[in-house]
Amino acid sequence: MGGSSLAGRIIAGAFEDKFTFPITVHNDYNLPAWADSNTLLIANSYSGNTEETISSITIAQDKGIEILGIATGGIMGDMIAQKQIKGVVLRPSTNPPKFPKSALGVSLGALLGVVSKSGLVQFSAGDFEKMVGEIDGIRTSWLPESPKAGNTAKSTAEWLRGAVPVLFASRPVLGGLHAGRNVINEIGRTFSAFFDLPELNHHLVEALSYPKEAKSLMKYLLFTSTLAPDRVKVRYGVTERLFIDQGLNIKRIELKGTSSLSQSIELAHFCGWVAYYLSLLNNEDPGPEPWIIKLKEALSQPVH
Repeated sequence: MGGSSLAGRIIAGAFEDKFTFPITVHNDYNLPAWADSNTLLIANSYSGNTEETISSITIAQDKGIEILGIATGGIMGDMIAQKQIKGVVLRPSTNPPKFPKSALGVSLGALLGVVSKSGLVQFSAGDFEKMVGEIDGIRTSWLPESPKAGNTAKSTAEWLRGAVPVLFASRPVLGGLHAGRNVINEIGRTFSAFFDLPELNHHLVEALSYPKEAKSLMKYLLFTSTLAPDRVKVRYGVTERLFIDQGLNIKRIELKGTSSLSQSIELAHFCGWVAYYLSLLNNEDPGPEPWIIKLKEALSQPVH
């Protein structure tokens, strides 16, 4: 759920053309009816106490489904320690802010380790190091010490201030797009939405006339990729022109990573910095989660 499910979405999207079996990210208390003893459930909960995830584990145990858990402790940590389920217990110290929303890298690294060691994907330690080095180089210009003149994250945050960000990208980076929306919600405290190409061309282009106020309120970020299919690359330009012709605010950002996985993480990381700068521009602290805390109190138990 929430930040804990984003690593799964990124991997499912980035390796969509490699998996020879269906991958489903299931954010709910139950499991799909088709889940059976031939299914592998990877339960990822940062706190280890997410009630929806615990419920799914209980159902999976009753159905004889193999389970792999990833958590920093909590109920799931105890289950792993007591060998009720297989899994990995992460060190909370690897995520100093201690919020699930800031733990995407930790969660992604753990999940990549699980799926690669399980033989579900081919992804070596060398591949991981190469990807991290690539992202580290790309993100340099987004950091606080980087001057605003060349800092795309800072300038994008200023452009988006007071607007509703709507994010566009194509399918291989759909997981990163989902993560980008989430961090703008949670860290930027800003309503945001996302749509994927080419699907949005079949409905969204006709939805931009009303309400009239939406034209000035919405701002659109189009993330483009050289890795996309040729016809999708054509759609980037056509979509951008259609939005401009309707007097809409759209900004194109070219992803630089050399793989779908790198680009997904790049997209999510970029949106994380944009969200951080949006919080500062709105005089908000990007860390605390007062409304999630109120929700937890109302439910009388952790929900992350």
